[in-house]
Amino acid sequence: MAKRIATIGFEVPGSSIPRITLDSEQSLLDYDVIIFQPNISEFLGLPSEHYQGKPCLSENTSFRLRESASRWRQALKDAFDHGKTVFIFMSELKEVFVDTGQRHYSGTGRNRHTTKTVEPFNNYSILPLAFTELASSRGTEIKPTKDLKVFAPYWAEFSSSSAYELYFQSKSITPLLVTRTGNKTVGGVVQNKSSAGKGALVLLPTLNYDRDAFIERMGEKYVWKKEALKFGQKLTESLLEIDKALTCGRLITPEPEWAGQPNYRLTTERKLEAEITEKSNNIEAMQRQRSELLKQLERERGLRSLLFESGTALEDAILQALGLLGLKAERYTDSDSEFDVLFTWKEHRFLGEAEGKDNKAVNIDKMSQLERNLSEDFARADVKEHAKGILFGNAFRLQKPSERGEFFTEKCVSAAKRIKAALVRTTDLFIAAKYLKESGDAAYAQQCVESISRAEGAIVVFPAVPTQIELVDETKTA
Repeated sequence: MAKRIATIGFEVPGSSIPRITLDSEQSLLDYDVIIFQPNISEFLGLPSEHYQGKPCLSENTSFRLRESASRWRQALKDAFDHGKTVFIFMSELKEVFVDTGQRHYSGTGRNRHTTKTVEPFNNYSILPLAFTELASSRGTEIKPTKDLKVFAPYWAEFSSSSAYELYFQSKSITPLLVTRTGNKTVGGVVQNKSSAGKGALVLLPTLNYDRDAFIERMGEKYVWKKEALKFGQKLTESLLEIDKALTCGRLITPEPEWAGQPNYRLTTERKLEAEITEKSNNIEAMQRQRSELLKQLERERGLRSLLFESGTALEDAILQALGLLGLKAERYTDSDSEFDVLFTWKEHRFLGEAEGKDNKAVNIDKMSQLERNLSEDFARADVKEHAKGILFGNAFRLQKPSERGEFFTEKCVSAAKRIKAALVRTTDLFIAAKYLKESGDAAYAQQCVESISRAEGAIVVFPAVPTQIELVDETKTA
């Protein structure tokens, strides 16, 4: 039977081997051989701030990265424990600071000061290995520590394409390749020979190839050249040969059914099986709790839709934000009318419409719809007064708030003045709602509602909130 191979963070040229992304929850137990490269570039992007000269990731990105790292550490360990061979190409060391999610507050109200706790993280935190040394260093001069045996054919074929981008040391790693001078480890293997069925972690220097030189344009698409197909096939064959040689020493005879009968079983087996069952039940309970927490997290994240969403998702976030302002806001739907937002405050009725625009300002069309809705609302038999109109706009929603242009066109603003409607930028509403979510400042909430009520034909200016945040390295405060 052909071996099943998967790659994570690494591309085999000219190959159709499945590529799994770091944010995937795909099990590695479906595969026999795993090719892994600890590449976290998809999480880095353009960090908005730095700490001690290194990128400091946002709270959301930090959470995603930490979750992904935890999942892959366990996945790689499970693959190792189940007899899989994992090849790890040791790419460049990437060091960042991640947000721990912990906050410390001092002061009250608008004088409140927030301290954000961060901690160092690097791409090798993904591996189920404890390194005693991990240092950036580049070079191409590499030598074997001894007879490479099963690794010799691979090294003969790919040594000229290999380069190290860091050196490392770990008690569990047997060095195979070291720097020409200094004898720093740049390649090694981890094998558990204490019992049969255990896998191997094979750590190799970075494999360099010119991807652009390996592809060519054919019609409307790019395809791999013959050289790429040859390179990829050689690489796959070499890795499979290593796996085969390592696996040969791990083959065991499946236990016959009769060998598991009660008279052959040990008392210690039963005790361990009972403990394993208990742990498995605990794990299942914790997984259920984790799933519920993830659902709760998604609900909490909904408020951020004020920054980038449109349609129903934007409306949901607006209703959530108005709730934080102390308003009982809801949608209104009957056989004749449908309004995005409706609420009452101090016996005055407010009717709102929401609009998100990808790459432009909210225009007169949405204001015209708001006017029609106000007329429809007033025509209802149970309504005695005109509601105050509010237009919630999320203009240029795919851009960072600081880089956006005017949220409403001149015609839209002119029409708002004529009907004395309030114009709310949903990015401003988010800042206010976020502060209220975290502080519960009732006086501030009242001021926000008053700001909406006072605005007539103008953009609502919410009262300022504390924004000062200090970064603290958790590893230095422990």
